[in-house]
Amino acid sequence: MPPKPPPQPTRFAIQKARGKGWKTLEVGEDLKQAEARFDLMVKVNPRAYFRLVQLDHNPAADFEGMEFNWTLIHLYDPTKGPTKGRSARPAAKPAKAPNRRKEKVPLPVRFYVGVVVLGLMAGALVYLRWGLGAP
Repeated sequence: MPPKPPPQPTRFAIQKARGKGWKTLEVGEDLKQAEARFDLMVKVNPRAYFRLVQLDHNPAADFEGMEFNWTLIHLYDPTKGPTKGRSARPAAKPAKAPNRRKEKVPLPVRFYVGVVVLGLMAGALVYLRWGLGAP
């Protein structure tokens, strides 16, 4: 009988939604560090969907350590805020945009009108000089 391989540790993966699937960004073995990285990623990109999952090795798989059973720990939905799987954590509140008054910016209308008038005059002079006398 072949020797039994050592058990694989539980891993934690941070995933980001991409299209209709999820892209794994990081995989680690420490839950506290994974939660800290998850919070940082949510803080850096609060408009994206993120999830933190626990990966347990599936010993019944034929792929020798390449197949895992997963459990949802945290899910961040930017429209609803974070939802909890197993642990409790305060909800992150989206930042409010500062209330700004609209600033009036003067347009250089006289300058634009002057440029257009000079251009029309130059075009008229060129047309009168070389455009009418062509045989």
